[in-house]
Amino acid sequence: MKITPLLFALALLPASAFAEEHCKFSQPQALELDLAGVKAVVFEVNSHDLRLQAGPGAKGALSGRACASSQDLLGQLSLGQHKSGDKLTVTLERKQPGLNFNLGSTYAWLDIAGTLPDTLLVQLKVGSGDATLGGARAMSADVGSGDVKARDIGGLASVAVGSGDVELDNVGTLHLLSVGSGDVQARGVRGEAKVGSIGSGDLQLRDVQGAVSIDSIGSGDVELDGVQGAVTLGTLGSGDLDVRGAASLSVRRRGSGSIDHRDVRGSVDLPKKH
Repeated sequence: MKITPLLFALALLPASAFAEEHCKFSQPQALELDLAGVKAVVFEVNSHDLRLQAGPGAKGALSGRACASSQDLLGQLSLGQHKSGDKLTVTLERKQPGLNFNLGSTYAWLDIAGTLPDTLLVQLKVGSGDATLGGARAMSADVGSGDVKARDIGGLASVAVGSGDVELDNVGTLHLLSVGSGDVQARGVRGEAKVGSIGSGDLQLRDVQGAVSIDSIGSGDVELDGVQGAVTLGTLGSGDLDVRGAASLSVRRRGSGSIDHRDVRGSVDLPKKH
């Protein structure tokens, strides 16, 4: 099912019930982005929530609120920026010694939304937080245990995932560097898709106009549906590969994992199972 703009807009909204329950103390946040001479913006989301929409001529601005279970914790939250050359780094931060946890009745987090021009490279660094992005020229995401959703990316979408979840819709090309135990779903890749290593996580790719190349699959599962180009896989471990529609299919090395395919229009080259 195609993700409509309305559904994506709804996805950008915070979970109101959760937000109200977890905002005993609050403080408004606002930041005008210093974009003069900037080509790339890095958003250090950490454990917080960020929603971004890029558009032609859009203003670079963020707003939202800090929420905490106590006034002291509220004072630990900050939204800041610093520029180095043609790169601007925006940080959503909880300043405190030790680890940063939101557990039970003790919490502190930032809920931020904003806009920026669609001429910039947007880089997301997400720990355990959530980030959504729409309309950027190009993007990258480094995701720990959090969630990232992005759509309508004009060029390259580059992603690395630990145990988190990533959803992509309508991107130019895809470079999935690695997936640990997380899940990645991508739909509507207008060019090629290059995939590094898949550990125990899962990957679903649908409607890819170019070729799909995957370096390795460990114990995870990969589903490919509607690939217009060739599909190549270097090494399959104990995981599964399911290909539904491709120009050709080639797997170099295979462990105990399974390979299912149908509607492959050209050659199919598979090694024996070891």
